[in-house]
Amino acid sequence: MKKIVLSIFGIFALAACSEDAYHDIDKQNNGLEAANTASDDGSGGYTTFSDDGDYRSFWNINTRGQHEMFYRFTNWTGDWGNPAILDFRITPYVGLAYFDGTHDGDYRDVTSGTVENFNTVPPGTYPNLYDPTGNEIGNFMPTLPFTLDGSGIPSFGGTVVLEMQSGDHCHVVNANANSLNPAGVFFDLSAPPPPFVPALPQEEELLKDYGKVFFYFWEAVDPVTTIVVASGYIMPHCDTNNAAYWTNSTVTANLPGGGIADLYYNIYSNDTGNASHEVVLERGTFPHEQTFFHTVGAQVYEYKVELETFLSGTSDPVSTLKLSIVY
Repeated sequence: MKKIVLSIFGIFALAACSEDAYHDIDKQNNGLEAANTASDDGSGGYTTFSDDGDYRSFWNINTRGQHEMFYRFTNWTGDWGNPAILDFRITPYVGLAYFDGTHDGDYRDVTSGTVENFNTVPPGTYPNLYDPTGNEIGNFMPTLPFTLDGSGIPSFGGTVVLEMQSGDHCHVVNANANSLNPAGVFFDLSAPPPPFVPALPQEEELLKDYGKVFFYFWEAVDPVTTIVVASGYIMPHCDTNNAAYWTNSTVTANLPGGGIADLYYNIYSNDTGNASHEVVLERGTFPHEQTFFHTVGAQVYEYKVELETFLSGTSDPVSTLKLSIVY
């Protein structure tokens, strides 16, 4: 049996754009993962490069707009060629990234004082972000899926790489066209599946300034048969049980398929000494890595999908969503 890791990276990063650079990054990530095994161990942050489990994040209301956000998505299976290669289809779910501490229908920017009064706007003004249950956070919109199959997205020796960036906090309006995103792929909310409706301009504006991707639905597709051989939901790991960093917002999130989960928000960040107000799903809502097997003829291949998040910094990735072959 061959072990194959299908790696999709959703990275916010300033990084080199050569094939060698991507392989170097992957090797570095593997080494750092081995050195840092914090997962459900009571640490305060995401599974990160940190060696002490502390919490830092780009999604900090106090520094919003001071960092350009980079997302990178990578499908490494092409390195193995046929028949191991799989296409990687990704559907991000975006929502409002911050909580003001009071669930009253007023979405406040605690740094600027800007308020969006969800309760007082005409009904239907925010049909996706403010639902009939009155949740001012926790309503997640699926974007149009995009597929890493080498079509219209750069491929380096079989590895397909998409890097998404713009000057916005969350790329729901557009993304810069560049060598790693020639078509300008972004988190397109123009045609979500029912019961969602296309995002209205005011929803896009709020998400552009205050949104983030909370989780992804991924699908591994056989490029010959077009059959989905595996799929699942994946989100960053975060130990919301650590009360030094996280507190329950008392708001529940609406999940695909009708499920619900508690939402937590950050009350202390090591890099600023203040609350970041970042919102996350409670620990265990979705996994942060998944493996699956795919058989072609007499050969069985093992694949791995994983999502990691990293410390903030002007050149460090914030998160990586990775589909790759397990060596």
